[in-house]
Amino acid sequence: MELDDMTADPQWADLHVGLVSRVADCCTLHDYVSCRAVCRAWRAAILPLTSRPLAPVCGDGTEAGGQPLSLGVCSDHAQRWTQLLGVPQPSRFRSVASCRCVGARDGWVALAAATANGRRAGRSIVSLFNPLTGTEIPLHASLYDPKCERAAKVVFSPDPTPRDFAAVSMCRPNRLAVHRSTDGHSSRLTLDTDALMDGADLVDVAYSEDGKVYCLTTNGDVHVLHLNRRRHRGRLRPVEVEPLVTGTDVFSTPYDTISRFTDAKNLVLCNGALYQVWRRPSGAGSALAAVGIWDQQLLYISESDVFVLRYDSWLRPCWTETRDLGGHTVFLGTNDATAVHGDGATELMRGNCLYYWASRLEGGYEAVLHNLATGSSTRWLPATGGACVTSPLWYFLPSGGGDVEAPVENDAASEEVVSIAATVYWEDDADS
Repeated sequence: MELDDMTADPQWADLHVGLVSRVADCCTLHDYVSCRAVCRAWRAAILPLTSRPLAPVCGDGTEAGGQPLSLGVCSDHAQRWTQLLGVPQPSRFRSVASCRCVGARDGWVALAAATANGRRAGRSIVSLFNPLTGTEIPLHASLYDPKCERAAKVVFSPDPTPRDFAAVSMCRPNRLAVHRSTDGHSSRLTLDTDALMDGADLVDVAYSEDGKVYCLTTNGDVHVLHLNRRRHRGRLRPVEVEPLVTGTDVFSTPYDTISRFTDAKNLVLCNGALYQVWRRPSGAGSALAAVGIWDQQLLYISESDVFVLRYDSWLRPCWTETRDLGGHTVFLGTNDATAVHGDGATELMRGNCLYYWASRLEGGYEAVLHNLATGSSTRWLPATGGACVTSPLWYFLPSGGGDVEAPVENDAASEEVVSIAATVYWEDDADS
């Protein structure tokens, strides 16, 4: 089918943009890209996948083909989640009935599972996996503890390779596991954080571009895990942990009190700035807190309240509330928070907004949109009628370097190259 022929047929080109988008959302990753090559009208109606997030949907062994991982894409028009199959199956997970997606970054996901049969039943399997190329990087089993009720969170270095990567797992509320490799020299260790962080439980970790891992505790304290990637006498140097801030005047009133009533906390690295996002988790209900020692005032904290604090090292207190993310839209999940500059072109990218996951009574998760300017939170694209989001994280396709939908300088029709599972699909004026 040729692009010029399709462009000349008004019956195709004049279809309603909502209908075109809905048709595309029902396609696989391969066919989705082909739909954008049908004609210029379709191309304008269907957003490129790099411009919007996907949600990993981990299988339970009952899906077609038994694949443990698929991706769900959201659409402003369809108002639902749809599974996009056609994702290659990770080889290390072919024998497991189900797996968990415990991290995502730059087109990679971190998968974890426990073996169910044989002599190694109950043993952990952890890998970094690229759904687009099928590349797997095995990680040490210590990064996932299947006996822990709370799922692990794995953060890792940008653009990992089998010989050069760093992965840090919050495998338990009081334990960090580190697995590193530089030039093929591997090192791993486990850190008990009780003594390092004054007995406070971990609630989030974030991996910065400069190789630091920020660790957030339940009381809002932040510690920095320095990953020294240099080798000494053939071995990787050990990691170092230090508090980001020392002293007691970290939060001003009433945020020192609010911190105790907001168990759902996240770290956000946005355009070089460090933020904390606090909220009461789903099902916790509202709370009434007393503020102050002598003249006590009652502070009402509802389940929908969200507090965003920015870190400024030269201020005291150094964490202060803000309603400005520099025009960015931030997606919160069990992976590194993803910040995308909001251009306001779509409802999805309006800027100075937060998207986070809330658990559903019937199981799975649904997305919630919080507008910092108005302070309002609304359910966003409920999962009814589409795929249930089983992993509360966001997945973004890489946006350059010859990856998914990278633009190629050529014809005015704008070619696109998509490399998925070692198969290259071209969108141009040739046959699609």
